[in-house]
Amino acid sequence: MVVLTPVRNEAWILDRFLAVTSRFADRIILADQGSTDDTRAIAARYPKALVIDNDDPGFDEARRQKLLLDRARAEVPGRKVLLALDADEILAANALEGAGWRTLLATPPGTILCFELVDLYLTTDRCLRHERWRPFGYVDDGAEHQGRPIHSGRVPLPAGAPRLKFNDITMLHYAPLRTSAMAAKLRWYSVVENVLGTCPPVFKRRLRYLNHIDFTGDGRYEPSRAEWFRGWEAMGIDMHTVSDPEYHWHDIEVLRAFARYGTRKLWLDDVWRFDWDACWRWATAIGAPGIPSGPIRPAPDWLVWTMRTLGYLHRHQVWLRQRLSGRRSRRLP
Repeated sequence: MVVLTPVRNEAWILDRFLAVTSRFADRIILADQGSTDDTRAIAARYPKALVIDNDDPGFDEARRQKLLLDRARAEVPGRKVLLALDADEILAANALEGAGWRTLLATPPGTILCFELVDLYLTTDRCLRHERWRPFGYVDDGAEHQGRPIHSGRVPLPAGAPRLKFNDITMLHYAPLRTSAMAAKLRWYSVVENVLGTCPPVFKRRLRYLNHIDFTGDGRYEPSRAEWFRGWEAMGIDMHTVSDPEYHWHDIEVLRAFARYGTRKLWLDDVWRFDWDACWRWATAIGAPGIPSGPIRPAPDWLVWTMRTLGYLHRHQVWLRQRLSGRRSRRLP
C-alpha cells in the first residue's frame, strides 16, 4: 500500500499521521510545497516516508496529485493500493481489525475505494458524521488521473469503475479541532477561488466557505468511539493533543494576495470579519516575505454588512429550494 499525501507546514499533525500510517503503509510519499516549519525534519524520522518537492508556486491540486501518483508508480511498480490522505486524516485504530481491511487488500485493480471521513469537532471526544463515503483509494491499474485545479478527486476515478464502500474503515479528520486554522483555511480558499476564477459567483463562494456558523447541524453530532483511538494509544501515539495558534500560514498567503492584487479585488469575499492589521503586524514581525508594505485597506464597513445581509438571504433561499426539492434535510445555517 502506498499513501499519497501533500504537505505544507504540517508539523502540528505530521508526527501523529506518520506514526499511524507507518503501521499499515509500505510507502508514504509526501509532496512538500515549501514548508517553513519542522515538516521535513519530522518526516526524516520515519523510514517509510519519502519527501518529494512540489515546486508549484501557485495552487493546482491536479498537478500536485499527478506528481504524487507518478512518483508512486515509479517507486512501487506492479499491483498496489493507492490511498490519498491529507496529513490531518488519520486511519482509525480499529480499521485494521475488520473484514473490510482484508477485502481492501484483495480487491482487484481498477476499483475505487470509499471510506467515511469523521470530523472530530472542537474536541476529540465528539464528532460529526455525515453519512458520506469519499473516494480516498484506488487499486492501481495505470489509469490516468483527471484532476481539477481545486476540489479535485484525489485518485483516478475512471468512468464506470466499480466502487467499494467500506463501513468498518473510518478516517478521522483532525482539522475541525482547530477553529482558528479552519477559519484561516476557508478565508484562503475563498481568495484562491476568486483569483483563479474557479468559482466566480460571489454568493456561491461565500456559501462554500462559511466559517461563522454552527456546523453541528450539518451532520450527526455524537460522541467519538474509544476504539478509534485505543489501538494507536496502546502503541504510545498521542491521539488527542492539538495546537491552534492565533495565526497560520494561510493568513500569510491572503496577505500576499492583498499585496499582489490589492484588497479591492477581494472586498466582496467573506474574509473581512478578521483583524488583518493585527495579522499584518504579526507577519511583519516574523519577516514573512511578499506581504504588503503597509497596513491593510479593508472593505468598507457598509459593504461588509451589506454582503453579510445579502449572503444571509442567499443561504436561506438555497436552503428553502433544497428543502422543497427534497435534496437535503440540513438545518438552516
